[in-house]
Parts: sequence; structure tokens; C-alpha cells
Amino acid sequence: MKNEDAVIVKKMIKYCDDVNTLMVRFDKNFVQYKKDISFQYACNMCIIQIGELANRLSDEIKEANKDIPWRAVRGMRNLHAHDYENVDLEIVWNTLLEDIPTLKEKLQKLL
Repeated sequence: MKNEDAVIVKKMIKYCDDVNTLMVRFDKNFVQYKKDISFQYACNMCIIQIGELANRLSDEIKEANKDIPWRAVRGMRNLHAHDYENVDLEIVWNTLLEDIPTLKEKLQKLL
């Protein structure tokens, strides 16, 4: 793995950890997520950053790791950055609860 890719992957993992910290802080409570705009914005910023970083990875690492849904990662970022008013909170919640931890595991294996 190129050094630049390793740095990017480590940053992505850090944002996954940030999501986990937020989820623990708010007891993984969907009702709290729906009510607390700060909780939403904090989680959504992590999603945006993960997607932005995924855009910066080399094509080689993405090709070599097709089990990671790179297009979906970038797509979720684009939705949050460009079409925020149409974000479905339940879909985002499932992403935070299920997809982010899975992504973190896969990213850790890359290192």
C-alpha cells in the first residue's frame, strides 16, 4: 500500500471511531438521534469526511479491495453534502449502526 493511501485509511478509521464515540455517548438511541440536531450534524460530518477521504484513495487500492463498497461510501457523502434535505434519518441511522463498524473492520485489514 502506498504511504498516501495508508494515511488516508488511518484518517477514515479515525472518523469511524468518532461515529462510535458519538453512538456510545448517546446510548445508540435513534429517538435521541432524531431529536438532537447536534448529534445528527456530528455524525453526518463524519460520513462526509469518510466519503471525501475515500475519493482521495488511489484506484489501485480500490481495485484491490472491491469488498468495500467505495461507490456507496462516496454516494452517502454526496447525498449529505449536496442533497441534505432529502436524507432519510432511518437509512443514515442504519449506516451509523451497521455499515460504519463494518467499514472500519475492513479498513483496519488494509493496514
